[in-house]
Amino acid sequence: MKEHQKQLLYYVIVRSYSTLQYAELNGKTDRNVRGVRETAIKQIRKKYKIALETRLLHLPWTLTLDEKYFLENGVRTKDEKNSEKQ
Repeated sequence: MKEHQKQLLYYVIVRSYSTLQYAELNGKTDRNVRGVRETAIKQIRKKYKIALETRLLHLPWTLTLDEKYFLENGVRTKDEKNSEKQ
């Protein structure tokens, strides 16, 4: 993950800045910040899926129901899947 993506996730997730606040601090647009955030989250999901698939091969009984659902559907919960369709 690129340094600016890490910084954005830190401020938006850990420090609870809104995307608008972060955009104003860095001279970016809110739309740009949301796009970078989504790209970073997609990268995290890809790496998480790879890690779960590896774990599934070696220790399949250690996966939780949420992790199994994520592997099968690409989302964390049923609600998340429904909101992506809208």
